[in-house]
Amino acid sequence: MRRFLVGVVLAATLLAGSAGVASAQQDWLLNASTSHFYMQTAKNNSTIETHQFTGLDGSVTKDGDASLKIDLISVKSGIDVRDVRMRFLLFETFKFPQAEITAKLDMAQFQQLISTTRITYPLRFRVNLHGVERELEAPVNVTRISDKSVSVTSAQPIVITAENFGLSAGVTKLSEAVGGIPIVTAAAISFDLVFETGEKIPEIEAARAENAKRVIAEETGVISTEACETRFSVISTTQAIYFKTGSAELDRNSEPLLNSVADIANRCPAAKIEVTGHTDSVGSRDANRQLSESRARSVVSYLAQRGIPTARIESAGYGDTRPIGPNDTEANRAKNRRIEFRVKAR
Repeated sequence: MRRFLVGVVLAATLLAGSAGVASAQQDWLLNASTSHFYMQTAKNNSTIETHQFTGLDGSVTKDGDASLKIDLISVKSGIDVRDVRMRFLLFETFKFPQAEITAKLDMAQFQQLISTTRITYPLRFRVNLHGVERELEAPVNVTRISDKSVSVTSAQPIVITAENFGLSAGVTKLSEAVGGIPIVTAAAISFDLVFETGEKIPEIEAARAENAKRVIAEETGVISTEACETRFSVISTTQAIYFKTGSAELDRNSEPLLNSVADIANRCPAAKIEVTGHTDSVGSRDANRQLSESRARSVVSYLAQRGIPTARIESAGYGDTRPIGPNDTEANRAKNRRIEFRVKAR
């Protein structure tokens, strides 16, 4: 979550800087190939993890309207399972794939860059992340690289908390995924973003088009069985597949995650997938087993409608016989009511 926030701040700041340098009568574009922003998080009171968002796109109009979009799916740490957890458990990219930052810039303030190399600007911006909008402010350094190029960097570490964007539950899921190791609910953000104008714009637009093709290829291409297993293992802990109470009828809110499951299954064409249903301990054991079997079959039916051959999917229901926690509270019972996915050994 912090990572994203980091990206958000970075982007917004960058937008601000880029808009002001050469001429107030030009539009500016983010040069993604020379821009970077990072988010650092801490767990177990000592371990620092650094994540980078590689998918960003931004612009500033000559009137000072700045916007930046961050592809949350692009989060990178160098460890696949960590990135998958960030996407599905924290950011819930199956529902909220992007974050967006917008700002209205005072273009007159940036005219100082005509006679000086750097200014510090108190940037006010609006962040839309995880379905929540908030206004933030952070000081940034705006540096003139040339008359057609500026960079924006954080003037000091920017700290953002999960609570402000509805990400607390995601942090809890991340903690559970690593054996209950505590994860700090605040992240530190740093960035170096570059905006350019003039003759650089056609070059940036061409690079954007090529990058879009590359992203599509990466997000639709075949992945290894190991990568498939990692994704299904993480998805099984999202608690984002819902049924009507006491029924095997899928709730429409389940569709975003199930669509992601179908996409992943299509990218693992050689894998056979098992879908298992589980319940809490409320009710009779026989009724729970039947309900879990019916729910697993409903998921298989949905995936079949999304193009996954039924020969590749099988289902099973275990009722309340395989709990992942005690059935002593409603929160724990909710965790036991779940659908799990795994790649079967062939």
